[in-house]
Amino acid sequence: MKKVVLILALMLTSSLAFAQDVPTSSESTAPEEEDPKFTAAVDVVYPYLWRGIKYYGDKVAFQPYVAYAFTDKFSAGLWATTNFSNAADAYNEFDWNISYQVTPIVAVMLSDYYWPATKNNPDWERSSYFDYSEGSAQSLDLSILFDFSEKGVPLDLQWNTLIGGNDYKYDDNGNRSRAFSSYAEAGYTHSFESVGIDVRPFVGAVVINGGYYGVDENDEAGFFFSNVGVNVSKDFKITEKFSLPVFVRYTYNENGNANSDGEIKHNFISGGMTFTIR
Repeated sequence: MKKVVLILALMLTSSLAFAQDVPTSSESTAPEEEDPKFTAAVDVVYPYLWRGIKYYGDKVAFQPYVAYAFTDKFSAGLWATTNFSNAADAYNEFDWNISYQVTPIVAVMLSDYYWPATKNNPDWERSSYFDYSEGSAQSLDLSILFDFSEKGVPLDLQWNTLIGGNDYKYDDNGNRSRAFSSYAEAGYTHSFESVGIDVRPFVGAVVINGGYYGVDENDEAGFFFSNVGVNVSKDFKITEKFSLPVFVRYTYNENGNANSDGEIKHNFISGGMTFTIR
């Protein structure tokens, strides 16, 4: 189940995968127990960055998720993010995923992303959940995740390709085809055990982009470094049985994200914490 939790963390990068990667508690003075099949937690993050892309306004995001391990290799999860707001600059998303641990190093994951517009957003249609057509708020993401920590190397890699839903491109003749937009990321985690801090520098790039990941200042889609930076995380031990994982992250996005005034920003500081339910 520890691998399942790591995969969930990658989904939130990372990533996952999903929105934010936040640490899970590794400190415990109690005897080792069998890993539970069911886990649940809530992340509180600000601002919400997914693969280096900032989603809408400067609002705190609440991100509950649950995961269930059916076997040692096969698991499924649900994840959501919300600002608890219907404002035009608020953001909601509901995802599910299934994952399979092929080897101790390699896992594959299929994720479904659904991001309906808020009621007060005039520029974004509220497509139905089962609409995977162009212009809808649905997409399917196939990921291959590598974790070399089992071999004593704290290196993680991921490749994510959209295989369904709203991800299309057009050629010079106006013919439409699936874009298969793809994102790749590499990270290396170093633990400073004396102070209980993990530092993870990472490099993430949109390798194939049909426009799903946005466009540059010339209104062109293509390769760009969307998610380059460093993540610093620490578990704060509150009681004998409860720890509060927190993180602070610096992110650089080559194309940048527009703020509320329309100004393009390339550098971001974000942070958050995880409240484990089970």
